[in-house]
Amino acid sequence: MSMKLLVPIATYPDACPKSGLGNLYGLSAMLGFQITAMIHEVDIPPVHSALGEVLLRVSEMAAEAEALSRARAAELGSWSSKRCESLGVEISVQLVRCRPEEFADRLLPTARSHDLTAIILDGSDPRRRQEAETLIFASGGPVLVCPVEKAWVPVAEERAASFKVMVAWDGSRGAARALRDSLPLLERADTVWIFTVDDDKPIAPDGVAGAQAFLQHHGVLSRHLLQTRGATPIGDALQAAALEHGADMLVMGAYGRSRIQEFILGGATRSILRDPKLPVLLSH
Repeated sequence: MSMKLLVPIATYPDACPKSGLGNLYGLSAMLGFQITAMIHEVDIPPVHSALGEVLLRVSEMAAEAEALSRARAAELGSWSSKRCESLGVEISVQLVRCRPEEFADRLLPTARSHDLTAIILDGSDPRRRQEAETLIFASGGPVLVCPVEKAWVPVAEERAASFKVMVAWDGSRGAARALRDSLPLLERADTVWIFTVDDDKPIAPDGVAGAQAFLQHHGVLSRHLLQTRGATPIGDALQAAALEHGADMLVMGAYGRSRIQEFILGGATRSILRDPKLPVLLSH
């Protein structure tokens, strides 16, 4: 059975890069995803200021931004449809017209009726990070954070290529949730590693054995990898280990708690969202 994947596509202030989308669509072909692409058409609220109109041409600039966003949405929608058709991936394209700050909240109802949400993330863009955080902590499901630039290139002709996944494990609630949420993907994987870091926090050996036994019960064989991170931040250590072993995806729990208008993130989660280097499935 195919998994339903929601893909938000931004058009403002910058367009979602085709490099990241192309890799995600290739992954979808490999794993049999059915895609819903929600493309943002920006709606700039009017500014009622005579001075602003005279000095800054506010209305004219807003109209130009909206026109550019519409053009990008049309182009990315057409390109996505053609790209997915060439890969044999089923895709439905929907346009969402709303203000910039409303896009993440408009995604949530749809995200809650999909197996997985995947976002192409430029970690230097605070708006894209905010959207990723909203989806991770409020959608009720896992979010696949994908880098803008390609980390690997799965294409239609390489569907038989191996798919390798590294699961970060520390025995916590978040790690357990991520393990369960990623099970449909792990069942499709050729190689699965349970990765632990021995100088980050104490991890009970029977916890690792339990995670491996859970996977084996579902027909997934895994290997345990243990590493010392030293002074390297834990998020960087996880991504470096995944890339070193040739993993196509990293799976990990997302940690954080909310306050009035922002999320206080765990160190590993913050590191991933600032600089994703390969597809990372985050589950809260």
